[in-house]
Amino acid sequence: MLKHIQFLPQTSLRNQLFSWLLVLLLPLIFISAIVGYYLANQYANLAYDKSLYRTALALADQVSLEAIGVQVNLPQVAKDLLEFDEDDDVFFRIQGPTGDLVASHTDLPLPKIYPTADKSLYYNTALNGENLRVVVYALPISTDYAPSNANSNVYVMVGETLKKRAQMANEIIFSMLLPQLIIVLLVSALLFFGIRRGLQPLDKLKNDLRARNVNDLSPVDNTKAPTELQPLLNAFNDLLARVAGTMAKQQRFIADAAHQLKTPLAGLKTQAELALREKEPSKTAHALNQINQASGNLSHVVNQLLSLTKAGPDGAAFLELKPVDLQQLTQEVTSDWVAIALHKKIDLGFVSEVKTALILGSEVLLRELMNNLIDNAIRYTPTGGNITVGIRQESTKLIFYVQDSGMGITAENQPLIFERFYRVLGTQQEGCGLGLTIVQEIAERHKASISVLSEGEDKGTIFSVQFTAI
Repeated sequence: MLKHIQFLPQTSLRNQLFSWLLVLLLPLIFISAIVGYYLANQYANLAYDKSLYRTALALADQVSLEAIGVQVNLPQVAKDLLEFDEDDDVFFRIQGPTGDLVASHTDLPLPKIYPTADKSLYYNTALNGENLRVVVYALPISTDYAPSNANSNVYVMVGETLKKRAQMANEIIFSMLLPQLIIVLLVSALLFFGIRRGLQPLDKLKNDLRARNVNDLSPVDNTKAPTELQPLLNAFNDLLARVAGTMAKQQRFIADAAHQLKTPLAGLKTQAELALREKEPSKTAHALNQINQASGNLSHVVNQLLSLTKAGPDGAAFLELKPVDLQQLTQEVTSDWVAIALHKKIDLGFVSEVKTALILGSEVLLRELMNNLIDNAIRYTPTGGNITVGIRQESTKLIFYVQDSGMGITAENQPLIFERFYRVLGTQQEGCGLGLTIVQEIAERHKASISVLSEGEDKGTIFSVQFTAI
């Protein structure tokens, strides 16, 4: 229920704190009102019950015991005085030992039980549509005046309506609630100004952040911040550090990409100028062939850059996770490379220890991962070599691997091969150094781990990617 109560627009932390504190005060006011109402009625009843009891005692003093029976010496003036009340109607009834009516308002209802000698009790009843409070007092009499078959008490009953009691209870409640309402208003004002004062560090932090230069990613000073703000500022500083790291990587990537694109573009321009100057068809054809080769390299670099963008953290649109049969996908991708492998006289084979290998992943990105690993294997495996692409299972893990008999990777180069634009020196192979970087990004996006095993030069290499099976 409380979640639907809104005192102020929930647009700020200050308003939310103030609203919730007021919501918590409401039950206290409600409980206080109930307790006050109960106590007011209790004290009003207690005061008027005592007055009613004294009236019953005064009336009992007018009862005399005579030989002819119980008599009430109540002059008309005394009766009028007894019944006089500005607010309430007063009724009385006196009942003898045998139940005979001594003096009475005949229609005053009798109690269900009677008190013992010299005791009294109270009961609630109704008369002529109005609620009454009645006291009955048991006046003991001598047994000499009481018949043998009767009790020895005269019962004096005095009743009155409840108007004075209700008026007194209302006055008590008003006198109790008015100070409480004033206190609530004062507390609300103090809460408002207290919350406003307590949240001033947030305003200062907001102003400091607004005044910052857009390129300033240095940590926010949290030495003077309140304890409650420390976790928030620590998380914010961690975010700034990660953003700074990402921006540094992007800037480095842009610089490296520009450098990588600069070389083939410069080559294209040079070869185009040569082709324009040449008069002999053979030399022009050679220049055009060089242009074609350079444009191919440029196209490869651009495609790799696009693949890296898809595989990176910002390429969430390309990561539609759904069940993928890793075994079937690997077999299809391997088949696509058979012709290229045969052209280089490389024996490319596929092996699988499982019939189906289901994982959650993006088929587009997984195909890119496999293509890059197989492409690398073909590039760095000499003519007459062999490459094995396979799937095996270890417990709940499915492992895709590419094993080649190529040049291998030395121990000092293995930690560097996943860096962008890194290429092992002396390989004489064309490329832009992005293939393994793309593989690593895709593996991370699929929460998979990648490992490389090579005993050294001319010992071959095994790249393994470990996925979680479903």
